[in-house]
Amino acid sequence: MLQPNERTTFNTLLAALAEAFALEGRDGGNLAATALRAAMGQPYRRAHATSDPDPLLESVCALREALPVAQLVLACRPFIDWAHWEGEGLAADVSARLYTAELVGPDGHIAAEGVRVGLLVSDAVTDYPVSSHSGEETHYVIAGVAEWTVGDMPYAPQAPGALIHHPAWVLHGRRTGSEPFLGAWRWSGDLDLSSFSVA
Repeated sequence: MLQPNERTTFNTLLAALAEAFALEGRDGGNLAATALRAAMGQPYRRAHATSDPDPLLESVCALREALPVAQLVLACRPFIDWAHWEGEGLAADVSARLYTAELVGPDGHIAAEGVRVGLLVSDAVTDYPVSSHSGEETHYVIAGVAEWTVGDMPYAPQAPGALIHHPAWVLHGRRTGSEPFLGAWRWSGDLDLSSFSVA
């Protein structure tokens, strides 16, 4: 159970992410925005955190170009349950450099059906390999410049504020250079996380 001030901070984070995904102009983004807004009045549940992104989270939120929402993520870190992202074919040393947390969704702090919305923190100099999955996905860059490839497009840098869309089953990848990365993600459509696999 969150304290009133903690819940207020968490709701402010949800509202900021809802505003960002609403700008997508896609059904999945609208679905995520609606779920995030509805989550503000729903019970908060905890799982057991299996990893801790500090001090990486502090360093990425301190980057000069970080969006204001980064400070909300930082304020919520004591009551967000983080885990290393794992998936079929993802090397253990890469997984150890990636931290994720589902905020809203079937496995999230706030239960919801039909969508998953969460956060992802990646260490610097990390190559998240080209992969695909059944869910339609959009990433919202909050802090750190990472390079992305989607489909046949070459890797290109994406700065804070960018929305990067991955249709279902389309190959995509991300790599960080000298900066770590913080972003929010949303999945819609088929929400089976086990469908993830490295190409």
